[in-house]
Amino acid sequence: MKLHTQESLENWLDEHLESPLDGQGKYWFPLTLPTYGKEEIAAAVATMCDYRTSMGTLTRMFERQFAAYVGAHDAVMVNSGSSADLLLAFQLINPNHPRLQPGDEVLVPAVTWPTQVWSPLMAGLQVKLVDVDPSTLNVDLDDLRRRITPRTKCLFAVHLMGNPCEMDELLQVCQEYGLLLIEDCCESLGARYGDRHVGTFGLGGSFSFFFSHHMTTMEGGMVTCQSEEDADAIRVLRAHGWTRGINNQASVSSLGQGLDERFRFINWGFNVRPTELQAAFGIEQLKKLDAMSMRRTELAERFYQFVDSSPYLRRFDTPAAGTASPFALVVRLCGDAATERSALLASLDRAGVETRPIVTGNFARQPAAKLLGEINPADYPGAEAVHEDGFYVGLSPMFDDLIVERLIRTLEQSLNETVTKPRLRRAS
Repeated sequence: MKLHTQESLENWLDEHLESPLDGQGKYWFPLTLPTYGKEEIAAAVATMCDYRTSMGTLTRMFERQFAAYVGAHDAVMVNSGSSADLLLAFQLINPNHPRLQPGDEVLVPAVTWPTQVWSPLMAGLQVKLVDVDPSTLNVDLDDLRRRITPRTKCLFAVHLMGNPCEMDELLQVCQEYGLLLIEDCCESLGARYGDRHVGTFGLGGSFSFFFSHHMTTMEGGMVTCQSEEDADAIRVLRAHGWTRGINNQASVSSLGQGLDERFRFINWGFNVRPTELQAAFGIEQLKKLDAMSMRRTELAERFYQFVDSSPYLRRFDTPAAGTASPFALVVRLCGDAATERSALLASLDRAGVETRPIVTGNFARQPAAKLLGEINPADYPGAEAVHEDGFYVGLSPMFDDLIVERLIRTLEQSLNETVTKPRLRRAS
């Protein structure tokens, strides 16, 4: 069958595409479900049918649409959220416009994904961990102030699990100590502080479009920028140090006289370009993002009503001026349940509920933390609390009300089995 148009592709997919609920295997409550359908698949296949798969016009279209969505000056698409973090870090020490020097110190929360640690470290900067507030999952503002030294030049703020940081206070600290600010928003697309999206407060922000995130391009990411100069510099870093594709070609026209301008290299760089398939996917996903985010919020509110009624569970707090964009259903155990985390997670796994720790837990406990020097995990009591009693279960806009109600009943039963009954046995 020849598929000549996107419409014919979508019609064919109507007949052949399986339900995202099919084939979930062991877990009836998985971490996520596919959020894409025939529109995204047809758009991606259409780029192959047109033999236009390398980064091009669709990528630039998606960048503009995404920048408009979050309220950034511009955006640069890359092949992953981790690459977005990498480019943000290397933009700090960009040889053509260095803001920091090798050895300068960057503060990073102790509960985060590793790329926020490795990116500045690979750029030749020193990374110092900062404790987190277990009630918010984000940076502990008191500990942040304690750890600032004359060598500290930048804060890598992380809006963890869809929860925005307390930006007024963070900006005040950055202004007071002269710190640059970059933001990791890979788990927090759609989160706001006041009327601004996360990723628009600092020099730049990173976003991820991994399969389980708020929107997906399978793999993919984005860097938001607040100036044309930064956006063009990051485009150069994205692709070999090459000037192809930058907005302001006039700014480099005098460089490399006598060179073929199609092959003009003005800086070092990586190759972390996305494909047109990913961009086509993203354009379709962006159309659905508001509806998907609203559905995530509805399901999370129902789940947290149960959490608030339980003596064994607590949720995280969102700043008064903040609006969370739930990434997952995150809880901490409290009371008699605080020491029963392993037993509870095992019970949930047997019952068909997939779980995860809160990202790395206390990163100071990870074997690779030795690359940061001598670190004592006990110096981060907030991160230790998250490590010991925190976990999350999945959240997808494809979940229906009944599956969330079943999750609540299952969690309640597992809590009774692992907390109440052992406690009664000890009392007898």
